[in-house]
Amino acid sequence: MNRIRVMHVIIGLGTGGTEMALRRVVTGVDPNLFEHVICSTTTFVVDPLPEVRITCLGRPFGKPGTLVPSLVRLFRKERPMLVHSRNWGTIEAILAARLAGVPAVVHSEHGREFGGMNGEPLRRRLFRRFCYPLASCVFTVSDELRAYQARQSGMSESRFRVIPNGVDLTQFRPDPEERSAQRQQMGAGPKTFVVGSVNRFDRVKDQVTLLRAADAVAGRGVDLRLVVVGDGPLRSQLEQTAKDLPNLAGRAVFPGMVQKVRSWLNSFDAFVLPSLSEGMSNTLLEAMAVGLPPVATRVGGNVEVIEEGRCGLFFAPRDEAQLAAHLSELARNEELRHSLGSRARQRIESQFSLTRMMNDYKNLYCELLRPHARVQAALNQL
Repeated sequence: MNRIRVMHVIIGLGTGGTEMALRRVVTGVDPNLFEHVICSTTTFVVDPLPEVRITCLGRPFGKPGTLVPSLVRLFRKERPMLVHSRNWGTIEAILAARLAGVPAVVHSEHGREFGGMNGEPLRRRLFRRFCYPLASCVFTVSDELRAYQARQSGMSESRFRVIPNGVDLTQFRPDPEERSAQRQQMGAGPKTFVVGSVNRFDRVKDQVTLLRAADAVAGRGVDLRLVVVGDGPLRSQLEQTAKDLPNLAGRAVFPGMVQKVRSWLNSFDAFVLPSLSEGMSNTLLEAMAVGLPPVATRVGGNVEVIEEGRCGLFFAPRDEAQLAAHLSELARNEELRHSLGSRARQRIESQFSLTRMMNDYKNLYCELLRPHARVQAALNQL
């Protein structure tokens, strides 16, 4: 059986949440039925996937101009049956796919940029209003993001679907051996309260609030170690801030980008997500799957993942005092940590598994492609 070609368009294949979700899709959504191909509009490709073909258009980040002609040529050459573009940076692929005669077009929104937290420029809102109706389907990863995109485009929320992210429950799970080995490696004792976070170092992630809250908790006499996994343009600034804070100096670890995120997560006693805005955080899902009690800002998809008081705690964005209070409570109450973490794992198992996410993507692709004669035979074999 000839596989159905799906072309995924993304700005670059880096290490962020959107890219992580894409990697899971192209390796997990029925490779026997679909041939997944990736188009990166830039040349930024970290750790390419050997089993998936990647085409790079080579456009520099931030360069003005349109990608439509290049994308039209690529789509006519590759002849995909479905094009799936992601986020504002590739929204032109919707128009290009229609001009190239692609049968089905999907666009998805996975989060917001820092500058768009309070609304987008008029030109973006108008272009969204023009492009979204051209797509066969537009979806977001959370209800909150669907409402935001509806407001920005001036369209009804009913025009958008929601497909939440999912996490591999066999890969991300509690592992006492990994926990012991990683804590020993970082010099954390059995009673050390290890607070951790995993995300890119960007203003929208607001790690500064986490640093200040951790400094306050350490100042109360807690044997605390802070681990901030990730990288980005603010890394050197954050490392300097940690050194300058009187109680945090010598207690903060910045391991950079790591291969085994699961090992670091298992070493934590609590996971903090201090973001000012979120679509649906993959690292939050992974931390909860490992059985960690999450402490997160009450923004975006966070409120759809965490059931407050049952499997996690919330604090207001930039509220370091409230975050410090939560961490202090978790530091002195081991039973609370375990109960929240256990229910966090159960929450992911029931609502946010990778299996559910893969089925949602497959069902969407099949639904949109079934009316087209060229793929009916393949789909009828499902």
